[in-house]
Amino acid sequence: MFFFFTCGSQDLSSGLSGYEQLRVVCPNCHNASVTPIKRRTFFTFCFIPIFPIAWGKELRCSICNYHQSTTTEQLNQMAHQAPPAVGK
Repeated sequence: MFFFFTCGSQDLSSGLSGYEQLRVVCPNCHNASVTPIKRRTFFTFCFIPIFPIAWGKELRCSICNYHQSTTTEQLNQMAHQAPPAVGK
């Protein structure tokens, strides 16, 4: 018998709680589309996530896919410097 197994990695990132309204200008494409995310990359076996291989907080652009690691202190500093959201 022949069994075929696949291994790889899968990105299971999500929005960072408490910073949903924070938008930053991307240094790469110059759009206000950088949002903070909670990055989690899992090792997968047969497309099933088994265990995390990388995790952390990150700023990611939804247009050009630019990303940069960040800390909670940096996020708090950006949140206090950001102008208020339009329409609120």
